[in-house]
Amino acid sequence: MDAGTPMSGDFAEALAAIIRAQPALDWMTPLRTAAMQRFDRAGFPSPRLEDWRHTNLKEYASRSRQLALPSATGTAADGAALSALARRLLPTGMGFVAVFHAGRLLDGLSQLVPPAGASCSRPGDAERPSAWADSLAADAGEDAPALAALNAALLGDGIAIEVAAGAVISQPLYVVHASADGCSAQNRVVLRLGAGSRCTLIEHHLGEGAGIANSVTDISCGRDAHLGYIRLQEEPEETLHLSLQRLRLAGGAEAGLLAIDLGGGLVRNTLQLSLDGAGAGTDIRGLFFVDGKRHVDNLTRVDHRALSTRCYERYRGIVEDAGHGVFNGKIIVHEGADRTAAELRNENLLLSPRAEVDTKPELEIYTDDVKCAHGATTGQLDETAVFYLRSRGIGEDEARRMLMAAFAHEIIAQIPVAEVKEHVIALLDQRLPDLAQVGTGQ
Repeated sequence: MDAGTPMSGDFAEALAAIIRAQPALDWMTPLRTAAMQRFDRAGFPSPRLEDWRHTNLKEYASRSRQLALPSATGTAADGAALSALARRLLPTGMGFVAVFHAGRLLDGLSQLVPPAGASCSRPGDAERPSAWADSLAADAGEDAPALAALNAALLGDGIAIEVAAGAVISQPLYVVHASADGCSAQNRVVLRLGAGSRCTLIEHHLGEGAGIANSVTDISCGRDAHLGYIRLQEEPEETLHLSLQRLRLAGGAEAGLLAIDLGGGLVRNTLQLSLDGAGAGTDIRGLFFVDGKRHVDNLTRVDHRALSTRCYERYRGIVEDAGHGVFNGKIIVHEGADRTAAELRNENLLLSPRAEVDTKPELEIYTDDVKCAHGATTGQLDETAVFYLRSRGIGEDEARRMLMAAFAHEIIAQIPVAEVKEHVIALLDQRLPDLAQVGTGQ
């Protein structure tokens, strides 16, 4: 049952006007209308919903009402802003680059020629509507998540990538979402992997000022496909960031997922992953660093729906000052999903008396013959380890930084793309100066 915050009449009319201003595509119009009706019924999620009880979207909803949404007006970055954005992108070596600013593609920074074995399209490309139609239809139904429905209704731009069966894309596909001060963005990435194909997708969220973002990533992996997916979020503290990642894996498919959150003022990430075919498997790693008065909420759900599926999930959080971290992870083993192997862990460091973490790892098992485990720990640095380092002539502050760096490195070491790993180490090294040394084994 919906328990969201209903829209005001003025806001509903403003959103309707935005939809009318979108490109008039016959196949998209009924989907937009259905998605808007779904959001109209549901409204913004409220803390009355169990999955949202630690995250209040009152400020997000208020700012949404105030901002002129770029879906209606568009946005253009001036030369100085473009130059500043270009300096923050990952180094070259990507096989494909799509850069969006406040939800609109920037041609000057994008390289949209896909590698051999892949094709791409945007919502306005009438020649290739199938991937878009399927993705938007999923968020226009009666039970669609409210924020995903809002994204589908207001979508102005985005990218869909289709990888042919058996194709191996050796260089990463790189998609950047840059938020903009005073703008709202509806971001959507659609990825379809054919049977036996391989690729890596990087989504990089950054930006400037007090913008808001509502992002949807919709991924489907065919039989025996292999996916690497990295989500890196380093938006400014003034930015409000909501995201949904939805993945479906056919039999024998494998997905390695990494989520790094180092920015944003209010951040909520929702991961929904369904292991639909026998032998499908996933490794999920996450790291969030929360300082100041920032709030980062990660909700994950993995559904085991077939025989011999596998999931290993581990999130780590570092929280200091008056920051608030949330982790709610759920693994569901459905009836008939025998021989499932699943493990869920969440470990958190609190570095301040005012720091707070809410953690809730869950297992629901509806069949026999499974091997599953879950657990969570939250605490301060091990004083015994601090004492050991101090006894070796290391100062107390440096000893604590070294232990924090080692804690973060457990996740960072798993990043498979060197450019991303180096970028994350450089960002965290500003706060944990010993991380670079830990990362290189010094």
